Amino acid sequence: MKLLLSAYACEPNRGTELGNGWNWALNTAKLGHEVWCLTTVEGRENIEKEVDRLALPNLHIVFVELPKLIDKLFEYHLGFYPHYLCWQQQAYRKARELDKEIDFDLVHHVTIGSLQLGTALWRLNKPLIFGPAGGGQEAPRAFKKYFYGWWKTEVVRSWISKLLLKVNPDVRKTMRHASLVLATNEDTYNMARANGALNPQMFLDTSLPESFYPEAYPERKPSDVMKILWVGRLFARKGLPLVLESLGKVDPAVKYELTILGDGQMRDMVPQWIKEHNLEGKVNWKGQVPWDEVKRAYTESDLFMFCSLRDSSAAQFLESMAYGLPILTLDLHGGKNLVPDNAGIKISVTTPEKTVQQLANAVEQLYHDPKLRSQMGKNGYEFSKSQTWPVKTKHINEFYGKYTLADTKELPVIH
Repeated sequence: MKLLLSAYACEPNRGTELGNGWNWALNTAKLGHEVWCLTTVEGRENIEKEVDRLALPNLHIVFVELPKLIDKLFEYHLGFYPHYLCWQQQAYRKARELDKEIDFDLVHHVTIGSLQLGTALWRLNKPLIFGPAGGGQEAPRAFKKYFYGWWKTEVVRSWISKLLLKVNPDVRKTMRHASLVLATNEDTYNMARANGALNPQMFLDTSLPESFYPEAYPERKPSDVMKILWVGRLFARKGLPLVLESLGKVDPAVKYELTILGDGQMRDMVPQWIKEHNLEGKVNWKGQVPWDEVKRAYTESDLFMFCSLRDSSAAQFLESMAYGLPILTLDLHGGKNLVPDNAGIKISVTTPEKTVQQLANAVEQLYHDPKLRSQMGKNGYEFSKSQTWPVKTKHINEFYGKYTLADTKELPVIH
């Protein structure tokens, strides 16, 4: 199959969107398709080195350049939006030229995975798969105190999201032309339907390479102290102050230690939160650490606690499950859909007071029931095995065949 991928964010050996774009390109090529991947010039050197190393003759990376003045926008926070929209138009022009020569069988938009931004490639009039994408999730207003001065950023993001849905013509055109729209969470699924998607389906965008897993399943021996792990960037929406407040409410008889791995814009506030919630001696904040140390922390911990207040589909959930960790999180956005019910505890988002107390109660429950922790960890581990890149690309390959051939048989939803 001659496949055109749109991957604005794409770079090998990187996380988040950049890693997703690269892995979709690499793994679809490994399936034997002739893959042309449109991307930006960012990371060009790393991409070209990796392509040369892999020597896959059916993987073609096409760099789409923008004028320097527009490229300059990328240096500014809100400049990303016009930069991306301009890139999409330029990518369409390049794709139109390539299509005259190659005659693609199918187009797959993989990054940026944001429904509000759409893709200009619907104009190629080819079978189109859009996603997996997020974008429908919004932080709960009742929890705005945990954002401190960054709540205004959430308000601006929400405003831009609503504006794009109204003024970006590529959104509704993409929804109505796409053979399939893949949404990473229920919020985005509902947004896709509201904007005219004819065939939206749930499909998680978080995946792992098979090499990520430990050589053997980490068996954990119960001890007097439950080791809790938090991994992420110290951004307001990641909810670390909510976690710390909850731990401050835990019964003093419960012995636990929290390790925080990550750095970011809220770093200066961490010592203040620890002191405010009387957590001195119970919290070890290590900042940003090498990847090997993150894996070691996954192995040595007993519980992964991560309560992001806005997240499409946090990769940390899948990473922790791959190391057999039970999860304590919120029943919200990506956590709600990514974490299986039997792999952790998901707390309802109601009021800050109720949610904090329920999180504290869950910590106490898991401390007193190591067998439950063990069973949840094993359930999560089994689930994570269904979310590796080779498995996910085989699933997407079923869709490729279905929509290229215009087969009308309905495939089951891939969760």
